[in-house]
Amino acid sequence: MAKGKLFVIDASALLAAWLPKEPYRAHADALFQCYEEEQVELCGPTLLPYEILNGLYVAVRGKAGQPPRLSPEEALEAWELFQKLGIRLEETEHLSERILKLALEYQRPSIYDMTYVALAEHLKSPLVTADRRLLSALEGKLDWVIPLWEWQKA
Repeated sequence: MAKGKLFVIDASALLAAWLPKEPYRAHADALFQCYEEEQVELCGPTLLPYEILNGLYVAVRGKAGQPPRLSPEEALEAWELFQKLGIRLEETEHLSERILKLALEYQRPSIYDMTYVALAEHLKSPLVTADRRLLSALEGKLDWVIPLWEWQKA
């Protein structure tokens, strides 16, 4: 069956659906609903599952000075939900040089965010993110990097 428009999605947009008190949870839920109804297609780099696992681990452990956001059981449940989504994962090794160039150009603290950006650029698809720091760094520069709360406008 044909799928709808392709979006690259990052871990922050996915985690918004599973972490308590996330302001964009309803937007993530709507995106997942459209995905399940095959109105949109979602993909990410092979890095995505590891970033989801890390986000869930940090949510259980808690950040410095803050209480945990998830119980271990809730984290495992969220991981199962992620796996059930069956989001297409794309190899990005062939984009390594571009990923590094993007990280250097936009002076990012790590290479990981630029993996999503390079994949979206390569696939000529919008990147959906809830990462405000990434959005701020790319504001006015890459108009196809869109906030989770505006994905329906893309």
